[in-house]
Amino acid sequence: MARPVPRMIGREPEYARLLAYLDASEVGVPTAVLVTADAGTGKTRLIDEVARTAAERGHTVVRGNCTPSSATRLPFGPVADLMRDLREQHPGLRDAVTDEVWAGLAPIAAGWGDGEADAALHGAADAALSHARLFAAVIVTLTAVASAQPLVVVIEDLHWADAASLDLLGFVARKLVDQNVLLLATSRPPRQTDELADFVFEFTRLEVAQTIELEPLPDTAIAEIITEAEPELDAAVVEVLTARAAGSPFFAARLARHGARPGLPSDLEQLLRFELRGISAEGRHLVAVVGALGGRVDADDLYELAGESGAVDELLDRDILNDAGDELRLRHALIGEVLEGAGTPQQRRAVHGAAADLLAAHGAADGEHALELGRHLHAAGRVDEARDQLLRGARHALEVRSFALARDAYAELLAIPAAAQAEAPERAELLLEAVPAYHWSGDVASALALLDEAGAVAGADEARVAYERGRLLSAEGRVAESAASFRAVLGLTDPADAARLALRARTLAALARDQMNQGDMAASVQTAEQAMADASAAGERHAQIDARVTRAVVSTLVPEPAADAGARAEAELSECARLALEADDLETAIRAYGNLTYVLGVAERHREVIEVAREAIDKCARYGPILSIASSVTSNYVSALAAVGEWDEALSVARAALAEHVSSSMGIHLHNEIIEIQTLRGEWTDAAEHIDIARRQLGDGIYALQFTFNEAAYAIWRGQPREALSILAPGLGELPQQDDPEMVLHAAALALRAHADDLESSRPRDRTALVRGLAEPLIALARRTALGADLPSLGQSFAQLCEAEFARLVDEDSVGQWRAIADGAEQGDRLFDEAYASFRGGLRALTSRAPADAVSLLSRAHEIASRLRARPLTGLILETIHAGGLKLTPVALSDGGRVAPAGLSEREFQVLELIAEGLSNRGIAERLFISERTVGVHVSRILGKLGVRNRTEAARALSTLRARAASAAD
Repeated sequence: MARPVPRMIGREPEYARLLAYLDASEVGVPTAVLVTADAGTGKTRLIDEVARTAAERGHTVVRGNCTPSSATRLPFGPVADLMRDLREQHPGLRDAVTDEVWAGLAPIAAGWGDGEADAALHGAADAALSHARLFAAVIVTLTAVASAQPLVVVIEDLHWADAASLDLLGFVARKLVDQNVLLLATSRPPRQTDELADFVFEFTRLEVAQTIELEPLPDTAIAEIITEAEPELDAAVVEVLTARAAGSPFFAARLARHGARPGLPSDLEQLLRFELRGISAEGRHLVAVVGALGGRVDADDLYELAGESGAVDELLDRDILNDAGDELRLRHALIGEVLEGAGTPQQRRAVHGAAADLLAAHGAADGEHALELGRHLHAAGRVDEARDQLLRGARHALEVRSFALARDAYAELLAIPAAAQAEAPERAELLLEAVPAYHWSGDVASALALLDEAGAVAGADEARVAYERGRLLSAEGRVAESAASFRAVLGLTDPADAARLALRARTLAALARDQMNQGDMAASVQTAEQAMADASAAGERHAQIDARVTRAVVSTLVPEPAADAGARAEAELSECARLALEADDLETAIRAYGNLTYVLGVAERHREVIEVAREAIDKCARYGPILSIASSVTSNYVSALAAVGEWDEALSVARAALAEHVSSSMGIHLHNEIIEIQTLRGEWTDAAEHIDIARRQLGDGIYALQFTFNEAAYAIWRGQPREALSILAPGLGELPQQDDPEMVLHAAALALRAHADDLESSRPRDRTALVRGLAEPLIALARRTALGADLPSLGQSFAQLCEAEFARLVDEDSVGQWRAIADGAEQGDRLFDEAYASFRGGLRALTSRAPADAVSLLSRAHEIASRLRARPLTGLILETIHAGGLKLTPVALSDGGRVAPAGLSEREFQVLELIAEGLSNRGIAERLFISERTVGVHVSRILGKLGVRNRTEAARALSTLRARAASAAD
């Protein structure tokens, strides 16, 4: 007979709130709720009641459970639990999703018991798919179920979750849009130093997110719980027990059962130990086993382990265990922790041995639970079995890209005493296998140490060791050393050895990249072509496409590229991206797209960079959080958006990428872009915060130089030119040694502008001496640099700017000079540069008594600066206009693809079209891969520019605009 469900006491408001979210999910308004509370405060009971209500209403309710991090940090463990639960409740789930989605579930599909899932896992392992693909598959699967009936997803004890599961849970919460889904998660309050704190911070910023913090219950509620559990207790005893419960309903119920008996514990550990008093040895053993397994176990398994002892019923009668249907749970995980470490070594080994046997009997031979099983086996002293399972778990973690977990698992394996290990060659292979886990978790020094150890093992594969070393060194930017390692591989392998041909092809492709980065373009092309030939013979598709990407990029970087090199490179890189996506080779696809955006960016074809970047994000979105995966694409995307004046979107993309925990180098680049935009908008406080963040992360190289330029520009726009010069000063002396002409010209232009601004504000008596002493060396360097280099259009613009700023220093700049720079910026689609040059030209026209030119140029500058909300420049323009007694005139900017009908920007017109399709702000954000907040900004501007009051009128206005366009075309 089922036990009656006790009524809720003291949690009625929270329960009502959760029921409201449940109601909302039934009409397509999803909510993700995180319930946090200290142990024993009633999280599980509250969630259980909501889940029970949902099930009674006909919702699908699925659960995923996290286990203690000290022993079982499983990659995607709770997600695998809930997806298995979902599949059991919906046998037709396989038919509800596509083959691609089902294959995407492969990392968590092992042990589902059908050959199709196992085959999917095998294919995923062969291709080493990114765990990001799993993210998209989970979203699609949950959506498929929720479209048929409302879905409640419960994930308990996030404080024990692995980082991979937290990432996936955050991704799911971000993607909840117009779905009949309620996501419920529980956790203890996060510590500021753990991964959960970062997750909670990002979670609370989501629109669909809600948090419920369960406070300790008031004494009146605790007393009511105690009285209801033991009605015969007198008031004095209830008062004492209420104080001892300290607001915990769990402790209150347990203390009530003990009543006024002497020896009651005075703190948590004593109370929990007292709970176990009188429990048989068999019962204590079971409590320890269930505790080792995270406080939950299959009921049938535990009864089988208990045998005829009756210990399970004993624990149920004493309420140590809680009957949750097919599962038995410790009423509180701390009960199991009381016994952790207690008993003799032999007893502890018996506990872990029993836990291992339960896991093995319950499908833990798959990669998902293998690591947990291996750790229990190791603690039980069954070392050989432990090694096999730890290896399975480590490989599974590596396959799903849970690199830190994989690194820890390999470390445990490698720490097993040598006597228990296999022969030396197998250990060398294990060392090599562990290297990627260390590398991708950021521990390059340890990865190199593993390679040193592997290389010292007799019979080790020297070529493989050298190849892995080269990959590590290349990723660290130590290109000369990595190239030497790759050449060593070629020296150790015979081109005629078919068995090593694939390794040679991968090595040659990697060496070609290094040669390109070293500037040896001729050698890079030759090596890439050899890599392609070997890859074709060996059937090594990754190396073949990778080498083609290198060859295409190099064709644009040679000293005298062919006239059609850029066009050919674009076509080849586009084809490489397509082939890589067909092969499910995300790494190479991203590299192809990244280099394609680079080639277009060098040519200042910023609009095309944006189109390609959006295509890359769209095509690769099935792999999950693409902004962090595709660092080069994202970097070039943000730079192009900033150049063309789509500053809101640039900021949105940059912040979204930073939220996905991008690499440090990409992070600095994105902070640089944010600093530049916020500086030009006069958002000084926000810009200063990003300056501080970027400064702490800086190293050497291109991003450090860009940061210096941005910091100097920040000072210039704040009216502190001397501060800007002091920032630039340390690097100005090193400019003659800088081999990047564009960087030299950029630095010189900034310094010359700072000198000119300083002279304008200070008006020194001896202007000529200052110019000769400070500025003439800079302009001389700029002129030598410009003459000695084949500059792209942006470099030519910097050279022109150097000349104009120097001319301003000596009061000889001309209207024509600035107008030419503005026209060049317009052709290059660099909106702010066009506005700045127009302002300078208008100012010179005013001082030259050419009011018509002044009005024209200043109106042009004002139109652009106002649109960008570039307040510092707008302020200078207005000051100049008022000082000259001028009046602005409306300006019709040349189209160039930038301005849609009715004065809308290209992006605003895209948003308007989607409004007309009936999409919500959230739907538009999903379609265009921008934030919902950015969509809101666009919508407000659209309504203002069209002069309409709402979205319906905006849609009608679009119809009118299209009709006018059609009429004009006729």
